[in-house]
Parts: sequence; C-alpha cells; structure tokens
Amino acid sequence: MKKAKHTNKILTVILVMAMFTLPFGAAALAADKYPVKPVKLIVPWGAGGGTDALMRVVAHFAGDYLGKPMVVVNVPGVGGTLGARQGKDAKPDGYTLTATHESVITSKIVGVSDFNYANFIPIANLTLTPAMVAARSDAPWNDMKQLVADAKKRPGEIKFGATLGSTSHFFPLEIAFKAGIEFNIVGYEGTAKRQAALMGGFIDLGESNPAAGKKYFQAGKLKPLGIATEDRHRLLPEVPTLKEQGLEVFLGVNRGVCAPQGTPAEVVAHLSEVFANVAKDPGFIKKINQLGSDVRYRDQAAYKAYIEQETKRLELLAKEFNIQAK
Repeated sequence: MKKAKHTNKILTVILVMAMFTLPFGAAALAADKYPVKPVKLIVPWGAGGGTDALMRVVAHFAGDYLGKPMVVVNVPGVGGTLGARQGKDAKPDGYTLTATHESVITSKIVGVSDFNYANFIPIANLTLTPAMVAARSDAPWNDMKQLVADAKKRPGEIKFGATLGSTSHFFPLEIAFKAGIEFNIVGYEGTAKRQAALMGGFIDLGESNPAAGKKYFQAGKLKPLGIATEDRHRLLPEVPTLKEQGLEVFLGVNRGVCAPQGTPAEVVAHLSEVFANVAKDPGFIKKINQLGSDVRYRDQAAYKAYIEQETKRLELLAKEFNIQAK
C-alpha cells in the first residue's frame, strides 16, 4: 500500500512538471520548425515598379533557403505608407514581413506617416539603386558644373521634378545645399509622372537611375549629368560621379526587409541567416545586376546603424530647408 502511494506521488510530480514544461517545449519546437507555411512579404508599392521587381527576386531566392515560399503581396497607397502600416501592425510571428527603403524615414519627417523604422525590426538590407541627375534632352548643360554655374545666376528658376517627401525630393535638396544653389521643386505623384514631365520638357531635371535611364540616355531623350555614387557605375561608365564634379552627394534607394516589433528573436535570427545566404547566391547577384541595381548587403546590426545615420542626415537636411511635418 505504501509502495502504491509512493508511486502515485512520483506520477503526480511527473505530471505537474510536464504541465509546466510542455508549453515551453512546444514553443521551442515551433521555433525550430519555422517556417511551417509560406511567408508573406508586403511590398508597399504597386506591381511592376522598381521595388516590386527587385523584391520579387529577393522573395524567390529567400524561398529556396527558407524551405517555404515567400509570397509578395503588393499594398500600394499613400506614398508607400499604407502597406508599411499593415506590415508594422501584422502579427509578429515571422509570417508577415515588409519591404522597406528610405521612404520610411522621409515619410515620417514630412508628416505623411506617424511611424518610422523604430516600429520595425530591421532584418537585412539587400539592394542599392543609385540616384542620378537627369536633364531634359535639350537642356543647356552637359554636366553638373555647368548646371551649378547657371543655377547660381538664376536662383529658383530651374525646375527639378520630385515626389514630395520622398528620396527624389531630398536628392535635389542635398545637391542644392552642397552647391549653394536653389531649385524650383515641382511635385509629381510617382516616378512615371515625373519621368513623363521630364521627357515632355515640362521640367528641367529629375532623379533617375542607371537601369531606368540608360535607354533614354542612349536614345538622346534624356541627358545624364551625374551619378550619386563613390565610383562610376558599370552600366554607364561614361557618366561622371557627382563627387568627381565637386559635389559630395551620395544617395540611392537601399531596399531591405523588416519584421514587426515583437517578432521572436530566434525567428529574426533565422531570417537573418536566410537573407545572408540570399545575398551571396550567384544567381541572385546576377539577377539583381540584370535589373540595373547592385547587391548591397547589410546584416541586422549594419542595417540598423545605416538607418540611424541616414535618419539623422535627412532630418538635418529637412531642418535646413524648413521642411516640417504637417
């Protein structure tokens, strides 16, 4: 009888311990198995655009390393903030990620959104698309030095098209600041409208990039004046950098992937490893280069540091030009 009671006590202890340890064991097992279903990647811009094209390549290769598909879902609207908000507010379980770039910073600065990168966990930066200064085909300038000299003679007269509050807006502001000139910034909603206005001669200047601009430059429909990189770009080696022309301006669109705050650390670590493998994949590098962009990998720590540095730089630029949240 005593032996039976003793056995029952042991069984009771085992059951109690199991009740406390099973949830933790199940959680660990679930984390080990992540992902068990497809992962959604929100692209806060429309299908067919630059970010969409690049992020579909990212998603394709990420799926190979995840072992489950990564599915792109386009959620355009409000300058990219509609989709970003959905990504920010998504369940933090690793199954909804958001494609991001510098617009997350600029949208908060100008008051288009009330959130920024602080509301996300940056996982990895993957690509860079360099910014270029493009002029209408019949513009009187052939390089930045001629442009700057002319702008100093007639401040505020040269029209530079931009999507207000975006990187395309901060690009001419930084050039103006570094060169000591003033542009007439003309607002357009989206790249396509800016490009059409520039091609039609309604504005004098606009932001472009090597992939989008090359065919127009070669056809004589637009004129490249300079590129905002440290070195000349492989697609347009004949185009000098802004630095070569006396302007220390370096700017491009850095595209990465973020997760909602609260995503488990082990899931973030797993995703970080996936994107590190993607960035080294020769097939991925080749495809990104074919799209006219560059692979610019930053791990979680480096991506976070870049965001902090870029936020300070853009905030100072906004302050210089009295750009405030409305």
